[in-house]
Amino acid sequence: MVTIKDISRLSGYSITTVSKALNNYSDIATSTKKHIKKICNEVGYIPNAQAQSLVSKKSYTIGIIFEEMSGVGLQHPLFSKILESFKTEVEKLGYDIMFLSKSQGNGNSGSYYQHSIRKQVEAILVLCAEFDSDEMHELYDCNLPIVNIDFTNEKICNITSNNESGIKKSVKHLVDLNHKKIAHIHGSLETYIGGIRRDYFIEAMEENNLVVNEDYLVNGEFFSRENGFEAMNELLKLKEQPTAIVCASDMLAIGAMQAINQYGKKVPDDYSIIGFDGVELGQIITPKLTTIKQDTEQMGKMAAKYILRMINTKKQTKNGQTITVETTVLEGETVRKI
Repeated sequence: MVTIKDISRLSGYSITTVSKALNNYSDIATSTKKHIKKICNEVGYIPNAQAQSLVSKKSYTIGIIFEEMSGVGLQHPLFSKILESFKTEVEKLGYDIMFLSKSQGNGNSGSYYQHSIRKQVEAILVLCAEFDSDEMHELYDCNLPIVNIDFTNEKICNITSNNESGIKKSVKHLVDLNHKKIAHIHGSLETYIGGIRRDYFIEAMEENNLVVNEDYLVNGEFFSRENGFEAMNELLKLKEQPTAIVCASDMLAIGAMQAINQYGKKVPDDYSIIGFDGVELGQIITPKLTTIKQDTEQMGKMAAKYILRMINTKKQTKNGQTITVETTVLEGETVRKI
């Protein structure tokens, strides 16, 4: 195995200079770094990650918190795309990702913060969690760079889609097609996204001078297909039926469509459906789902950009900065004019 001493001998530089060059110290000339790295490539030298970490005080590891309540886990069609984009961006600069949990099978237990310290992560991306829990607030108060996805906290950096314009676009789209009796299957009001999308739906209805029927506001809990199926069945029991349903996620919309089909009705002939997310599944089912598409690639890139910036400047974003990514209407086949 090639060692750093071998690189020192082959390059003509001291072990200290070689070490600094490999750890990208600013006091080493660029030409020297290139020469040393060229020799490393030629002889197949692979730096010891633990040794580099001790020298540079950098682990090149970013922690990921992903506690998905519906049990879908990493197969979640929205968050998996965001994570894929994020991972691609940070890997370009040599960073790895590591999933953090509140407890481990080896007997160690502790909070997210304790695990982040134990694993020496340099920053944390929060994709999905109980954002208002004591453990999360412990993280928000620490000095680690943290970015939340789809949740806002005044102490850290937040990346979210423009939920207001997204929901209002969906309502306007239906109003332009002469719909007036519009229902909303929302997520749990205990979740940030469930609450604000419901609020924006009510605002959109009022802005279009439409009555908000309380019976048309149905809880879709964890945004899942099963929750959408159950929520739509509640709507189907009503004496006065809506002509259209705005769903807070594509999976809720797909579940609602299945309930409609099972009831012997059709989409969009009997009910128009609009989702929110733009997941791939919604575009391959029949009829193809009309939805509000989130730019998951851009959300992942922005999360990576701000986390890397905070790592490099050694500063946490403490002003509750929120970066909003715009949504678009993705036309499908689940909406008709009446």
